[in-house]
Amino acid sequence: MKKTIITLVAITSVISTVLAQKEVQYTKLYYQDTKAENEDITITVDNAVSTEGETKLKLKIANKTNDYIIYKPEESKFIINGKEAKPKEKWLIISPNESDFRIVNLKGAQYNKVKNYSFVVGGLYKVVLNTKGVAAPDFKLPPSQNDFSAGSFNCSLKKLSKETDKTEAKFSCAYKGDKIGFVFPSKAGVKMPDGNEYASKVSSGLLSKSGPIILMKGEEDSFTLSWDRMQGGKSMDMQKVEMNVKWNDTFIEGTTQKMKSETVQLEFDEATSNAKGK
Repeated sequence: MKKTIITLVAITSVISTVLAQKEVQYTKLYYQDTKAENEDITITVDNAVSTEGETKLKLKIANKTNDYIIYKPEESKFIINGKEAKPKEKWLIISPNESDFRIVNLKGAQYNKVKNYSFVVGGLYKVVLNTKGVAAPDFKLPPSQNDFSAGSFNCSLKKLSKETDKTEAKFSCAYKGDKIGFVFPSKAGVKMPDGNEYASKVSSGLLSKSGPIILMKGEEDSFTLSWDRMQGGKSMDMQKVEMNVKWNDTFIEGTTQKMKSETVQLEFDEATSNAKGK
């Protein structure tokens, strides 16, 4: 009888220990890094973590193509305990052969008890640009009028500073078309009295914009073209001579092709959760 009691006590102790281990509560629950890949993109998910009120992850998309790729997060979905939920984040534009990321967040309850779930990366679109830009009229500096149109692009001069050693012209453009509008300020140049065309100075620094401006229907954005002092004396004095902006292929339209979705599995990272999540 005594041995039986001891045995029962031992079994009860083991069961209690096992249950205690299973019932570990995490303030933050961490997931293993994961990856999905096809011929066009590589998707990497890392820093995924769940708390009582949300789950979030860092979604990095590497573009392996020569086209632009648009990621629309609202077309993705979390599948958690058999239920689907869509995130609400800003669109992400990935330049050709480059990568970028978006933090994707989902609000909810008791996500720090969810050890495994799926994330379907939908809303991926390849953008096919027209081979030729939209024709745009030359723009005189100083202008006879501030507004001009180039196909579905409506633009206006917002600010002009025209000095001997520096010229800056700020433009704002809105896109009214049904495709996707691309504005490449780096392709614009200015034709001077010597008959030559000079490229706009490329902006630098933390606040400068890199790559094209991408506009959906109804959207508007601005950019600045600038030129520094040019050789040639008085005949090239930017304050006194007429300058003609040549738009070249600054304005281009593109169409989208939907890409297949990719699914990543988020799995419980016990070691990290035990180290950082309790």
